[in-house]
Amino acid sequence: MLDDQTLGYADYRGNRQYISTGNLADNDRISLILMDYPNSARLKILGRVRISDDPDLISRLMDEGYKARPERAVVITVEGFDWNCPQHIPVRLTMEELDPILAPFQQELADLRSENAALKARLDAAQSL
Repeated sequence: MLDDQTLGYADYRGNRQYISTGNLADNDRISLILMDYPNSARLKILGRVRISDDPDLISRLMDEGYKARPERAVVITVEGFDWNCPQHIPVRLTMEELDPILAPFQQELADLRSENAALKARLDAAQSL
């Protein structure tokens, strides 16, 4: 946040996004959709964007400790935003979040495999008589 109406970020070279700032020369409108999957929230931001080569601004927007060299600053003047309906946001979990959910199923699977192996062994023993 640069102020109560302005967002900015440093745009680093080598991110393979192949961003063309030429499009912005003709149309400076921008929309961002920011997802918060764990909380099923979606923020839509609408605004106008400008590109800056101002070294002071770029320095201000850089992540401390990040070694990449930024090419430019991207500055967005927010004209509107909306917390969008979460109805169609898919659930996305990390493996750490999934572990406690999956643990009972993994235990049941292990128990069933063990039971199946014991039943097969009994069947094999009965057939060999």
